[in-house]
Amino acid sequence: MSTENALVTLLREGVSVQESSVDSKRDLEDCLRSACNDFIEHTSASLLGPIAGLVDQCKSAESTSTDLLIKAPFMNGVLVKGVFSNANESLDGQLEDVSKQMSLYLENTATQGILMKPVVRKINRSLEEAKRFIGETTDGENDWDAELRADIVKSLEEFESKVKIIAKK
Repeated sequence: MSTENALVTLLREGVSVQESSVDSKRDLEDCLRSACNDFIEHTSASLLGPIAGLVDQCKSAESTSTDLLIKAPFMNGVLVKGVFSNANESLDGQLEDVSKQMSLYLENTATQGILMKPVVRKINRSLEEAKRFIGETTDGENDWDAELRADIVKSLEEFESKVKIIAKK
């Protein structure tokens, strides 16, 4: 008998049988949950763009020291303004891309809306953290002043309002 014989292989190695349909259902749910979480992470990071990086840097610096955060080069007022300006400029195109991609795979707009809600929540949390970090800046330090702070907050609020529109769809 040849070792390539399927019957011999079957007798030698046995058959792997799924325990029950409950395990299959659980595996499918785990796979779906993982795919949804990946989508939420990727989409929110993509839509936030450079804001996500800024918030992550702020969190890292804050865990070390609040003084370090305020004086950090990435918290330079002019740079922060640029981050929000760039994010605002690219948001419309990115929202359109996400919408097109979702339409390719999900015909039902209700399903699209359900999937976008956690994305919007995640974006809103990041924006709230960004507001908090901006509020901790001090006039005269790291190129910050009241006028610049107001411009940045206005840009942040514009971004926030665009995100709220997709939440309503």
